[in-house]
Amino acid sequence: MKAQTEMSRGDFQKMIKICLNDLSIQRTLLENEEQTQRDDLRTLEQDQAIEELERRIMLIKKDYDFYKQFADPDFNTEEAEY
Repeated sequence: MKAQTEMSRGDFQKMIKICLNDLSIQRTLLENEEQTQRDDLRTLEQDQAIEELERRIMLIKKDYDFYKQFADPDFNTEEAEY
């Protein structure tokens, strides 16, 4: 495993952008699933499923907020070379 110090600033910022995009997609999918569960008739199992989805969404929000602290708002991904 490589250390973070072996990564350039640009690579680190690209990784943060990818991470934030992935977390946003996961959150959207879970929120959509939660809404589908809420639209169905309520049962105890559905209530438990909704609670689990809410817990997972909360964890994703927490991760997103943590990683967002590392994102440089001035970093332009258009300049990235592969």
